[in-house]
Parts: sequence; C-alpha cells; structure tokens
Amino acid sequence: MSLRSTPHGIRSTALSWLVALSLLCWLPACAPTIAPFSARAYEMAVDLKVDATRVMEQAEEPFDRHRSRVDALRIQMQKAAEYANGRPRNEHSSRQWTLMNDPEGYLLGGFLSRWEQEDSLSYAFIVEAGNMVAEGFDTIIGLESGKVGNQRR
Repeated sequence: MSLRSTPHGIRSTALSWLVALSLLCWLPACAPTIAPFSARAYEMAVDLKVDATRVMEQAEEPFDRHRSRVDALRIQMQKAAEYANGRPRNEHSSRQWTLMNDPEGYLLGGFLSRWEQEDSLSYAFIVEAGNMVAEGFDTIIGLESGKVGNQRR
C-alpha cells in the first residue's frame, strides 16, 4: 500500500515521523565539535606563560640553583595538560599542551630538558626559545579564548 492510496491522516503521521527522524539525525551535526570555553583553562595558560617566561630568564645561571622552581613549573604544566586532556572535545588544546611539554621538543619541555643537561644556556638561545615558547602559549590561549561561551570576546 503506497502513501498516495492511504487516508490523509496516515500520510500526515508518516510525514511527521519522517520529519522527526530527520531532525534526530541532524541535531548531532549542530552540536559544537570543540569544547566550550573554560575560564580555568584560560587562566592556567596565561599564568603558566608568565611563570615559564620568568623561569626561562634564569637559564644563564646553573640549573641546580633553579631546580625547585623548574620542578614546580613542570608539575603545573602537567596539571594543565591533564586538565585539557580530561575535557571532552578538546583534542586541539590537548595536542598543544603535549607539544609544549615534550622534553624532546622545541618548546618549554625541550628547553627545560636542555637547560638541565647543559647546566646553563646562552642569552641568545634563551631569547629565541622564549619567543617560541611564548608563541606556543599564545596558541593555547587563543584556542581557549576563541571557544564558544567566552564572554571576553
């Protein structure tokens, strides 16, 4: 039996079900594909940028003089990364934190590892690395500030 040969009420009911089913299929597509803005994540990134910069400025001096500050910074960085990893739909920010913390990389994790291995670093290297680390933090901060729900935009 086709819809044309059915009474008007059945055709209307079938059409209603078809519309409802279509809406159920389309609603997930309307959901945000990225985590909403988190004031906590934003503040952690800004605070860590300032803290990291301050620690990096000391890298002309022997590492052991600053070991406790570096250890504390590494712990805070790990906490920020774990916070980012624990948020649903937050893959972009999580990847940035992974890059920032990588001890083999070219951002903060790599800088701290190199300082620890070499004991002190040249001023020129500190400045260049500091610029790269600041840009990395700016990327993380920009990702967070650009998310839906940010009232500061």
